[in-house]
Amino acid sequence: MTEIKGDEEQVKTLEVSCIKELMSNLSEKLKELCLDNLFYNVEIPLMDVLSHMEEEGFSVNRTKLDELEVTFSGEIKKTQEEIYLLSDEEFNINSPKQLGKILFEKLDLPVIKKTKTGFSTNAEVLEKLKGKHPIIDKIMYYRQIAKIYSTYIEGLKAVIDSDGKIHSSFNQTLTTTGRLSSTEPNLQNIPIKYELGREIRKVFIPEENSIILSADYSQIELRVLAHIADDDNFITAFREGIDIHTKTASEVFNVPLDEVTPLLRSRAKAVNFGIVYGIGDFSLSQDLNISKKEAKLYIDTYFDRYKNVRKYLTDIVTEAKEKGYVTTILNRRRYIPEINDSNKIVKSFGERLAMNTPIQGSAADIIKLAMVNVYKSLISHKLKSRIILQVHDELILNVYKDETEQVKKIVKQEMEHVLDLKVPLLVDINEGDTWYEAK
Repeated sequence: MTEIKGDEEQVKTLEVSCIKELMSNLSEKLKELCLDNLFYNVEIPLMDVLSHMEEEGFSVNRTKLDELEVTFSGEIKKTQEEIYLLSDEEFNINSPKQLGKILFEKLDLPVIKKTKTGFSTNAEVLEKLKGKHPIIDKIMYYRQIAKIYSTYIEGLKAVIDSDGKIHSSFNQTLTTTGRLSSTEPNLQNIPIKYELGREIRKVFIPEENSIILSADYSQIELRVLAHIADDDNFITAFREGIDIHTKTASEVFNVPLDEVTPLLRSRAKAVNFGIVYGIGDFSLSQDLNISKKEAKLYIDTYFDRYKNVRKYLTDIVTEAKEKGYVTTILNRRRYIPEINDSNKIVKSFGERLAMNTPIQGSAADIIKLAMVNVYKSLISHKLKSRIILQVHDELILNVYKDETEQVKKIVKQEMEHVLDLKVPLLVDINEGDTWYEAK
């Protein structure tokens, strides 16, 4: 950048002049790339929404947080003792070196991966060792609850403001897919795999005379896939209100809808969501603990039943290779240089990005626009209730009790009719005296 020299007043005038010119150029660029609608009608209004969310904050029950501190400390100690019992000695569970010696030398478990300093004991290795020895599940559990304790017990205590609330920061341009992210603290990433992790949500409470309301899009990414791929089989299922995982199980495993078992539905669910992320037969076989051959049969049968989904995935990869980018439903653009890389692994990663970005990014577009519309509607109806958090496909609101029914109607209307898709958007609404109860 050229340094501007001269009288201070002249410098300021030149700077302002440059900004004006820059704005004009960027505005033209937005129009040229067909990004003006996204910028002016979604991202700019969203700044106001996020600003108010940060200012509003989320109330915290300090007493409950103290109780959970005791609970987690006890659970960590108990799990440590169980690990010591299974290994027949005490050691530093947090030391990869000491843990490696216990697992691979003392217990003689198969070595999955080695590093320069010894045995690898990372999450991927432990996942592959599941079922080999009861100590593995205990170590995985210990790591999870220890992480929750440090991040969400000690961590939350450190960021409670004087008003008794936690004021997270929301970033609207940080992720490559367009999703919002939350920092200081990250309230979008509270682990819910274990019940003890879900307990953290009991700490978050409404203001006086209020309830917490959760509005969650139902299977939004699969609905977006049905819309973008224009697949009749998918579209019909969503329009008729058939459970999509049951429908897929019926199609893939060739059984009537009413004979789909929970196991078949669970496997179909893994296939449905795996397809969205460009899953291959090896990864699916690992996820479902089945042979690679069986996994391939599942995927091939899936694509035979949902032909337009296969066509979409093939076409979007080809398009990304030609253009160097993919777009979402509102024309958000993501460049994918990896897709033309000479390295096969990098190229394969780029192809998966090309498949998933329009789906995940479109879901992000939809909920961002929904947030803007809900926020505007609450204000136009002169309501006190407000959005206080967004967790990907879910909006969390602090709703005053005398406004509950009105807010429910507004939220459902704005979220379900945010865009006109080929399939209906459905929203599940729950309420409670804590975030835990509302979920």
